[in-house]
Amino acid sequence: MINLTDVTLRDGLQSEAIVLPTAEKVQLYQLLLQCSYSRLEVTSFSHPKWIPALADSEQFCADVFKNPSAVETDSMVFIPNLRGLERSLTYPIRWNSFFSAATEAFHKKNMNMARQEGMKMLKGLIELTHKNKRKCRVYVSTSFGCPYEGEVSEKQAMTVIDQVVQLQPDEIALSDTIGVASPKKVKSLCQLTAAQFPVSQIALHVHNTYGLALANIAAALEVGITQFDGSSGGLGGCPYARGASGNIATEEIAYFLQRQGVVVHVNWAAIQTVLAKLSSLGFSLQSHLGEVLKKGGVLYGIS
Repeated sequence: MINLTDVTLRDGLQSEAIVLPTAEKVQLYQLLLQCSYSRLEVTSFSHPKWIPALADSEQFCADVFKNPSAVETDSMVFIPNLRGLERSLTYPIRWNSFFSAATEAFHKKNMNMARQEGMKMLKGLIELTHKNKRKCRVYVSTSFGCPYEGEVSEKQAMTVIDQVVQLQPDEIALSDTIGVASPKKVKSLCQLTAAQFPVSQIALHVHNTYGLALANIAAALEVGITQFDGSSGGLGGCPYARGASGNIATEEIAYFLQRQGVVVHVNWAAIQTVLAKLSSLGFSLQSHLGEVLKKGGVLYGIS
């Protein structure tokens, strides 16, 4: 069973020049719900100074979770620290996502603290999340390469992954933050991680900077990874990684897997509506499927 987490509303919007008003985000959320993705990462409880595009996280959640159907959906929010977690606990959100990094430089740039200090904080965040009967994911950013330290070795990545495993999160997301991973390296790191942590609880979060994202997903699939992240239209990127293009488009992951004969349950009509909405809001879509649909084409091989 393939599980797609759509991160449009968090990772997609956080580094875009267009800042949507809350009402538009709520409408976009409602459209994304119709796509039948397994989970939506909907916002970040970061300080507004750091992520201005998501400064309205509390108002957004207050509006969204008025709807009982939203409560029944697997939603996830990004949490940087204890204050963010305390803010998020006001709302009926099933998943929290947290951060670590394979490189010291990237961790300091994101969290303004050393990685080991971050691990101590992360331990407390995971414990409090579980105490409140919620689940959590830990992103291990720069698992394959770093904008500040360059190439990341398997040994370096596994040192951090092993530490995260000891904290017993519900999911670990190996993150190709700047889109420099190759299929060979993805397959190898996924295999090493799966030897330490249940393969069903490992996710792959890839960016498409050099056009290798789908090949990397195929490599992870060979290992048994079934959890993948994407952003509708390929929106976003990392605000701390200069030159990194956006995430792989969620719809392109779904299309690729279906063409490979893998069962993926999505609503293609709803996906087309989301892409049209994003385009109407002024976003530049980095999606081949989006271009096909925009020009009146059809999705070949999709019934």
